[in-house]
Amino acid sequence: MNNSRQAGLTLVELIAVMAISAIILAFAIPGTSSLINHSGRHSALADLIATLNLARNTAINEQTTVTVCAIGADSKCSNVWSLPITAFRDPGRTRKITDVSQIVRVIQPLETGRLTISSGIHNYFRFESSGWSRGTLGNFIWCPDSDDDRYAAQVRINMGGRPRTARDHDGDGIVEDSSGNPIDCSSL
Repeated sequence: MNNSRQAGLTLVELIAVMAISAIILAFAIPGTSSLINHSGRHSALADLIATLNLARNTAINEQTTVTVCAIGADSKCSNVWSLPITAFRDPGRTRKITDVSQIVRVIQPLETGRLTISSGIHNYFRFESSGWSRGTLGNFIWCPDSDDDRYAAQVRINMGGRPRTARDHDGDGIVEDSSGNPIDCSSL
């Protein structure tokens, strides 16, 4: 006589497990987009602020000019900020990398979201040997791929060369730009 038992699920048990899984996923999936937006924003801002601080500190410590910009294939500053953003020693203020030893740090293109830059008439930010950012004031705005303004962020560079993140001052859940207007990702 064979007394072996086979382990497995009955059809009713399988359907019950699938129904419970579907209900759990229905609640979990909307939360993942929020997690992705928060994670993308945190990653982009952390890299950007670290690069700006390093560029400023390098300018002060080495008593040289450091430029931060998107670098094109010709090793010059570009208006296309989806290219790698590079901080480099630029003592001649040429906005061009002529030797790899000039490079302080490189941020690879973002994996999520997009970066919009406002730096007046310039396509770069420059830190003087004093750490100041005279003449190249501006900001970076990060928007998620979903264009949900609640996850947008702005990093401002003041004349002293210090990066600061914008805040939500009116409590509507959206950070305001330097003029006090909420950031609108759909218009960028």
